Amino acid sequence: MNFMLIQRKLDPLSKAINLNATMVSRVGVAALVASSGLLTEQALAQGESFALEEVVVTARKQTESLQDIPTSIQAFGNKKLEQLNVNNFDDYVALAPAMSAVSLGPGNSQVYMRGVSDGSSGIGAGAGASPSVAIYLDEQPVTAIGRNLDVHIYDIERIEVLAGPQGTLYGASSQSGTLRIITNKPNIEEFEGGIDLGYSTTSNGDPSNSVEGYINAPIVEGKAAIRLVGWRQDDGGYIDNVAQTKTYNNGAPVTVDNSPYVEENFNDSVNSGVRVALKVNLSDTWSLSLGHLSQKLESNGVFDHDPDDIGDLKVARFFEDSNTDKFGQSSLQLEGEIGGHDLLYAGSFLDREVDYELDYSSYSEGSPYIEYYVCDYDSGSTSYSLNCGDPRIQFTNDSQYNRESHELRVQSPQDQSLRYIAGVFYEKSEHDFEWVWAIPGIRPDKVIGQLDPNAYYLTDQKRVDEQVAVFGEFSYDLTDQLTATIGARYFDSESSVSGVQGSVFGFSDIDVETSEKDSLLKFNLTYQIDDNLMIYGTFSEGYRPGSANREPVPGQIAESYSSDIVTNYELGWKTMWLDNRLQFNGSAYMMTWEDMQLTRQDFSLSFFTFTENVSEAEIKGVEADLTFLATKDLLLTAAFSYNKAELSEDYQSTNTAAPEGTRLAFVPEFKGTLTARYSFDIASYLANVQFLYNYTSDSYNNLFPSQRQKQESYSFGNLSAGLESEAWSADIYIKNIWDERPDLYSNAIDFDSRVTTSRPRTVGIKYSYKF
Repeated sequence: MNFMLIQRKLDPLSKAINLNATMVSRVGVAALVASSGLLTEQALAQGESFALEEVVVTARKQTESLQDIPTSIQAFGNKKLEQLNVNNFDDYVALAPAMSAVSLGPGNSQVYMRGVSDGSSGIGAGAGASPSVAIYLDEQPVTAIGRNLDVHIYDIERIEVLAGPQGTLYGASSQSGTLRIITNKPNIEEFEGGIDLGYSTTSNGDPSNSVEGYINAPIVEGKAAIRLVGWRQDDGGYIDNVAQTKTYNNGAPVTVDNSPYVEENFNDSVNSGVRVALKVNLSDTWSLSLGHLSQKLESNGVFDHDPDDIGDLKVARFFEDSNTDKFGQSSLQLEGEIGGHDLLYAGSFLDREVDYELDYSSYSEGSPYIEYYVCDYDSGSTSYSLNCGDPRIQFTNDSQYNRESHELRVQSPQDQSLRYIAGVFYEKSEHDFEWVWAIPGIRPDKVIGQLDPNAYYLTDQKRVDEQVAVFGEFSYDLTDQLTATIGARYFDSESSVSGVQGSVFGFSDIDVETSEKDSLLKFNLTYQIDDNLMIYGTFSEGYRPGSANREPVPGQIAESYSSDIVTNYELGWKTMWLDNRLQFNGSAYMMTWEDMQLTRQDFSLSFFTFTENVSEAEIKGVEADLTFLATKDLLLTAAFSYNKAELSEDYQSTNTAAPEGTRLAFVPEFKGTLTARYSFDIASYLANVQFLYNYTSDSYNNLFPSQRQKQESYSFGNLSAGLESEAWSADIYIKNIWDERPDLYSNAIDFDSRVTTSRPRTVGIKYSYKF
């Protein structure tokens, strides 16, 4: 091993330990003492024996108790997800303080953790910077630039939120954290099933409904079982497309109106899908699992409004807006035991097709190039004629994603003082995208081929990313209480972008590629003070892979950009109190972000978005979660994160600048949640009442001070009540009780002032029957 490399990486550790120790003492310990002092008296008064249930996770690619893992993790099991009425991406992001997100609607989001955000919000999705958070569906990474895989949350075993760099075990894009969605697997032991029906109404919107169900059936006693899952969720719209005219002064004034597209509650959506899984016990020690998940998400309209210029929950769109996002994932998993070691192979294949169209007319008001396309232009003259056409623009995107991943790993017996997990990983990801911009009535001599009778601009390209990695983590018990862990990952990756792009004035061929090799390290010391109290210190690294720019400009836009690295110094604690009725976990950390990638658009340099390594940033933060079973009937939970995320050096590039100390975009300094659930008996039934409160502080929508806007702080509350027997349950709920209009995302890339907000107050009922 390269000891100079190790020394370089560990030099800042003492500074981080001093910083984090101070944060722990001021925040974590103070909160723990205060909570314990208050709650001990309540616990003694109860005089009853009950405890929190153990939470089992697979965050380290092995089955363990959450309290035994020296990692900051939040886990939401199947029962918890049902209780909190979690159905989609927006629902579970709101519950995890470590996460924030930018969203333009279903399947069109990008998630961040611990404040590691470059502010690009997924622009240049075909050839831009990768996300800083990896999303896994079971064993496969399904991360996508600006378009997270919005998996419907039903019959899900668990969602795990792993905060902080996870580069050694999870690789690319696990730079600031990893989000894992783990589906329920077949149960060989028993037949079971269920059906769930839902209906809700939304203030100022249309009603919604859902039908979901599953069946688990053993097909060979003790040997094999199959699990079938299906769903359809129809969500009514709540944003109106209102009548409006626009006058463009490109030479002679042109006035257009949107009367063909005016519609109330036009942002409706339908999510439908099926999942089938088969598990076969090949022997006492070997099993084979096969699975396929197919989902189709269709939506209309837009999910942001323009409250300042048009009105609450209103926009004015001059073309059709629609989105179809469908995918199929097939998987195979073979696991067993050889010589006391566990061996696992996991292979997955993902095919995804995204087709959407949107009104791009606001570009006509914000772009200096629009007159080239809609007016008669004499290349030998410096002026335009007064014969300008209709400058409305419609954008269409036809994207095809193909992804395969293969992982083979081996794990030693866990009852030994020296333990390890090691593996090899291969992945290939292809993204074919055809983007077309069209202007109605454009002159025939300006039309691009036969793509569209009004097409004036085209991007038809393919991005390919391929990597091979070797990884491992080794743990050794130095004493009965002290364990040291060292991990590493070596990766070799290649990335290329090829195809054509251009306008009615000409096309250019694109064929650029890049490759790199690098390694990541992790060190951890864990001290188990007693069965209920653990503290740990961690050094870890995470990265986003580099790639190629579509159109290099010598001296201004590089042909490629390299990986950027986040280095994390962390002190954490896992604790249980009051006879396992109070759980208090947390961590304090300092992270440095080197060679930060940023995707941006600068018309003075290029028509196209491009990515560059621009600057450095530093994030200091603390996060914690508390779960308290106050009585056998009252469960209280709380979680929060605080992040101070800033540039640690000036960023200066062509036409843009951001000074040292600038807050990173999309990073609320504080985010917290509180939940209370009380259960009680009514006759022979079990009843419950639950309240959820969420608060998110303000943030900014762009890195550059000259361009960005503040997104104001917001809070919301959800309330539910239910009744259940052994076979059925019925719940009523209210989401967004105060009918808030939070600024989830102030649009920074589409040339207008739209703001993504949450669904207005929604009142619903859900009925479940299990058999």
